Amino acid sequence: MPRRRSALPKLCLHKPSGRAVMFVNRRPVYLGKYDTPEAREAYGELIAKLCKGETLEAAQANQSPAGLKLVDLLLKYATEELPRFSRDEKHCQRSAIRILRQLFGETNAVDFGPLKLRIVRDAMVAGDPHAVDSDGKPSPRKPWSRDFINKQVKRVRAIFRWGVSWEIIPQTVADALNSVLPLKMGETAAPDYKARRSVPPANIEAVRERLKPRDRDILDLMLLTGARPGELIGLRVKDVDRTGETWRCELAKHKTSHKGKDRILIFNRKAQAILLRHIKADPDARFFITTRSTFSNKIKAVCEAAEITPWVPHQLRHTVGTLLADEMGLESAQRLLGHSDSMMTEHYSRAAEKMATAAAKRLGGD
Repeated sequence: MPRRRSALPKLCLHKPSGRAVMFVNRRPVYLGKYDTPEAREAYGELIAKLCKGETLEAAQANQSPAGLKLVDLLLKYATEELPRFSRDEKHCQRSAIRILRQLFGETNAVDFGPLKLRIVRDAMVAGDPHAVDSDGKPSPRKPWSRDFINKQVKRVRAIFRWGVSWEIIPQTVADALNSVLPLKMGETAAPDYKARRSVPPANIEAVRERLKPRDRDILDLMLLTGARPGELIGLRVKDVDRTGETWRCELAKHKTSHKGKDRILIFNRKAQAILLRHIKADPDARFFITTRSTFSNKIKAVCEAAEITPWVPHQLRHTVGTLLADEMGLESAQRLLGHSDSMMTEHYSRAAEKMATAAAKRLGGD
């Protein structure tokens, strides 16, 4: 006769992190450091609430903020809020969450204050060649740039504001974190990278003529549509409406989809001809079977072989944006590139620089 399974979830050890974990309807619930009085107390409280008929969500919502570990706040955020963001945004947030978990995972969430946030920021500046992921595998982290660190700190603050919105942690915690000001230029060792600019036509052609047909077609499509590399590489046959004179694609998932923004790709006749070379019978099939990183690495390798200044595929959007902004105006460039704010498009225009040059010549009597 098979042994009867216990109706109560057991308290187990999550070996990669050393935390106590219990599974409720196959969902992991982490309760702090394993084999500690705090973990056993949290386990007993949660079991008691579940036995009274409370749902897991209600039991966790009623958990005392003073006993809520930062790692549990991060897990709750990653489970309930993070899925709504785009893939790129998820990647950025996960990298910030990883540092928080590694440094202060077992700290009570209410005890995470400005000084701890500064320590997290210092870790972002320094990098960590010996960092590991949640499974214990090596995951070295390079030092980040000042601009990216400031954005990551804003993401950390957003996690705590989310906790406040669900009354998981008090408002005072989020308010205190706002006292940490962004890093200023030269304040730390964090590097400042130059803004990406458009690629000179000669450099584009030097790379284009050395690429294989598939990669050359992706490059040409970027120049014809102003699309991001990932938007084209993830494109499926059924995503493209081919009924009109110009084909169109309304992307379901894109960089700003979590903000309710639309993103439409327009394919002119030249772009259509390229897509037809890669179309497949299966409507779920992608036009281009490659990855964004693979395509980017090929561009980098060809730049080295051609002995030209290295550039990345995303810079082609700057090339298209600069051309359209100068020839057709900011609004046309904004619509094609999918910018929700014209301010994002303005730095592509050379108009301001041309006006400054003309003014300087006038002052010199040229």
